Amino acid sequence: MDLKHADLNLLVAFDVLMSECHVTRAAYKMGVSQSSMSLALSKLRTLFSDELLVRSSKGLIRTDRALDLIPKVAEILRRADSLLNEDLPFNPAEIDGVVTMIVIDYIDFVVIPHLMERIQQEAPKLSLHIIGPNPRRLGEIMSGTDLDMAITYFPAPPNMVRTRPLFKDRMVGIARLDHPLFDAPISLARYCQFGHVAITPAEGADMYNEPIKEAVNRLGVQRHIAISKPTFMGVPFLIGESDLISTMPERIAKRFTNITKIRTFELPFHLEPINVVLMWHDRTHNHPLHRWLRDVIADVCTHRINRVPLLPGTGL
Repeated sequence: MDLKHADLNLLVAFDVLMSECHVTRAAYKMGVSQSSMSLALSKLRTLFSDELLVRSSKGLIRTDRALDLIPKVAEILRRADSLLNEDLPFNPAEIDGVVTMIVIDYIDFVVIPHLMERIQQEAPKLSLHIIGPNPRRLGEIMSGTDLDMAITYFPAPPNMVRTRPLFKDRMVGIARLDHPLFDAPISLARYCQFGHVAITPAEGADMYNEPIKEAVNRLGVQRHIAISKPTFMGVPFLIGESDLISTMPERIAKRFTNITKIRTFELPFHLEPINVVLMWHDRTHNHPLHRWLRDVIADVCTHRINRVPLLPGTGL
């Protein structure tokens, strides 16, 4: 097809349709009518000589041709975005938009209050839309239009995303102030003697629990998981009122020692530090707003998070 006869706006519609696999939701996201989106899908099918989306028992699914086109179209849109936005003057105070981010509750508690303070000062019209993690689909979501960036601890980020180190943390134990655990030196056997609260932020996200499990199993013992929870926020309150213990990042645990009846303790085994990173896709790499916000996030973490030291001797 001659390029001058092609409607390149259809590539934007393709990107959204492939992300949603649903005509009505794609129409809502693009701010057009369902009939307009249906017409765009029809034109895309003609343009690429393929159905692109076909019906199944689970709704619309992408064809093999569509799956092959997704990264190619995403790259075209990324380059177009770079071409249109790279050299434009940027004033954050004039920005009126929404940035969608994955932020688990641990990061939400530690970082977001400081970040929002900066945004309110420098870009008061900007809105952040925070969504929960979905580790199984992180790469897919980031390559689409649903997500702009993520602040997270993720041991093995997908290859298609860029990362920027923000800060380090380490895991510590927590128990109530008068817990019998503290009646004697905390050995591995005593650590495993009591019921544990495990944190699993989302389905398939075992980045906090699995390293602990592997560490104690290597030493020939096992913990009893009395309860697993998807968020950190309620854990210290549960610990403060029970004989259960838990293991969590120190930066959040220390905050809760001031408002709940808990204390922290050193783990009787070694765990690698937690590396919290900022992640984003090439699709938004050169966008002025995203570049500015990434720099602000890094600056907040440098001057507000990293300035609060962890316990001496941790090497972090």
